[in-house]
Amino acid sequence: MTPIDRHNVVRFGEYEANFGTGELRKNNVAVRLQEKPLRVLAALLEQPGEIVSREELHKRLWPDATFVDFEVGLNTAVKKLRGALVDVPEKPQYIETIPRRGYRFIAALRLVPENGGDGQHLETEVCSSGLTDSTAHSQPASKGREANSNAGNFGSETEAVLVRPRQRFSPLSWLTATLLLFLIASLWWLTPLPAPHIENVYPVTTDGRQDFLVRPATDGVRLFYVQRAGDHYDLMQALGNGGDVQKMEEPFRNTLIWDVSPDGSQYLITSFARRGEPSQLWSWPVTGGPPVKLDSMVSGSATYSPNGKMIAYHVGKELWLGNLDGSKRKIGTFGEDVDDPAWSPDGRRLRFTLKDADHDTMSIWEIGVDGKGLRPILPHWSDPSRICCGSWTPDGRYFIFVESASPSRLWALREKSHWLRRSPTGPFLLVSQADGSWSPLVGRDGAHLYFYSNSFQDDLETLDVASHQFSAFLAVARPVMPAFSRDGRWVAYIRSTTGALWRSRVDGGDARELPFPNMKVAFPRWSPDGKMLAFTAQRAGSLPNVYAIDAEGGAPQMLVSGHENIHDPDWSADGLRLVVTEEISAGGGRTAGTRLAFINRPSRQLHEIPGSDGLWMPRWSPDGRSIVALTQDQREIQLYDLEGNRWRTLARGKVLGMPVWSLDSADVYYQDSAEPGEPLARVNVVSRRSESVASFQGMIDSGITKCVFIALDNGGHPMIGFNRRDSDIYGARLVAP
Repeated sequence: MTPIDRHNVVRFGEYEANFGTGELRKNNVAVRLQEKPLRVLAALLEQPGEIVSREELHKRLWPDATFVDFEVGLNTAVKKLRGALVDVPEKPQYIETIPRRGYRFIAALRLVPENGGDGQHLETEVCSSGLTDSTAHSQPASKGREANSNAGNFGSETEAVLVRPRQRFSPLSWLTATLLLFLIASLWWLTPLPAPHIENVYPVTTDGRQDFLVRPATDGVRLFYVQRAGDHYDLMQALGNGGDVQKMEEPFRNTLIWDVSPDGSQYLITSFARRGEPSQLWSWPVTGGPPVKLDSMVSGSATYSPNGKMIAYHVGKELWLGNLDGSKRKIGTFGEDVDDPAWSPDGRRLRFTLKDADHDTMSIWEIGVDGKGLRPILPHWSDPSRICCGSWTPDGRYFIFVESASPSRLWALREKSHWLRRSPTGPFLLVSQADGSWSPLVGRDGAHLYFYSNSFQDDLETLDVASHQFSAFLAVARPVMPAFSRDGRWVAYIRSTTGALWRSRVDGGDARELPFPNMKVAFPRWSPDGKMLAFTAQRAGSLPNVYAIDAEGGAPQMLVSGHENIHDPDWSADGLRLVVTEEISAGGGRTAGTRLAFINRPSRQLHEIPGSDGLWMPRWSPDGRSIVALTQDQREIQLYDLEGNRWRTLARGKVLGMPVWSLDSADVYYQDSAEPGEPLARVNVVSRRSESVASFQGMIDSGITKCVFIALDNGGHPMIGFNRRDSDIYGARLVAP
């Protein structure tokens, strides 16, 4: 039995609490105190000197069925009780706060029986430990009467005079507690939370034809993705556990599912003409029926908010939020292109990728849905930054993203720590079973991770048009972007395995690397005399420019100073000029378009070619009389007559590749990669009549991802780059402690 169970009146200091009448008095003067503070006092007096937890007070003051802000209510009740007792938390006389645990009554008590006024029963003093002082009952009657004479207004009541000091921790107790805390801290430090990892990797698809640059979507059971099918893309679905793969009935040609609504009722889709271009967003019922146009929402990627009421999307360098009724608001405008928006699970933040195509960089940023709190994620990851394409786990504890390296790799960043364990934030590499991985997607169960895993193999082969037979070209060197000297004896190329620039004889002899440390090199071109090579080079984090180097080696030289973001050089027949593509700056690091320009070698000056706005990838004819170039949308090849200074359309198509002159300057070869079979054709410069040269449908059906026409060899035979880029979706169990 506790003291309050046996006694209705408790005295401490100048105060008397009567729990029978619900009164608190000070020197026999009533002190106003509400019910909740009085009940807190009763709970503390029942266990004097002991800690009464906040949870115990919660149960006592508010039953389980009562809805209340407990923290605020309890703090208010204790504050009012201390006010009534004139008690200060910093130097308490009665109530001591035990941080994060509860409270303790620390003053000595005097307990009065219910019939204490008969003069026959003694008061019992209780020390702060809460134990009854048995010595009070053994005092002589005279001592009791003496004590009674000092009791003031309490008449014949007798009380004990024994007062015990509070118990203190001994030095040994302090030492034990310190050692225990040290042991706990050591264990906390030496046994951190394990790093996340993936295991039990399995294929979801197996045909190697998936578009890995577009993250799949999921409804929790199925995955949705697009697959290249000749001149269009098919919308596909596969079971997340690696079961059946099926083509879906789609409302549009080239339909892509960006996301599935959280309640599983709607697909967020787009219909695109060319993958990667911003397109109109639509909402499409999962049960079928016509899609609903989301007015004025056009984007290159989009995603539902966690509650399904909003859509995050982007247009160019802008990030937007749209409501399902079509209303929208801009979150922010940035200096680089926005991509891959991802909602935090609490719906308060968005993470997205900023891409600078000119400098070949990518970084991940975060911003609040109110447009505030913009900050970079992992700002010191690398220089230049090459991270992108993030996805949250549903509980918000991890963020999975891609490092665009060679090969690309998956990483995890821990967002929430565990209070009992040291929790390093990472990032943690998930690459051990996911080399060459892109577009991570965390399953809705939070226990599975899906990603594209790619294997790359580029082979360069020569096509005999008459027999339609292919033969490997310098297979050991694994060359790409070949260019032949005018005399047909030498070839320059990029090694696909290292990215380095090499030159050799056409049979592979006398091979020599022309080194460019820390630079990315593309499309070398021989000078007419065979002594120099011009090419595009770009240092990581900088804009591309045009350089030349002696074919025997040496230091590269920039062909024109005071300009940047120029590329695709080609020589005039006399070797005194080069034609290049120049990016037109719109200010603020933005590009407004392209045009062509001449570089005069002796003066190193750059001169714009009239009427060339919107053109790129120029190629000068061997006879020096004409230049051909692509329009930016790759739908036309334009021919420039240098004598007449005029442009005209030479060929049209869906997605045209790089134009290549025949050795006699009579024809221009080109490829349309959006037509079935990715056909190769040539057009006569004079008649402007096109004819088919070859189709690669058989190669595509055999598993080749792309067949790319690159050049004509020294005998005028087409050279085809076979791209065996197998891309499949894989699943894995995500272990995220």
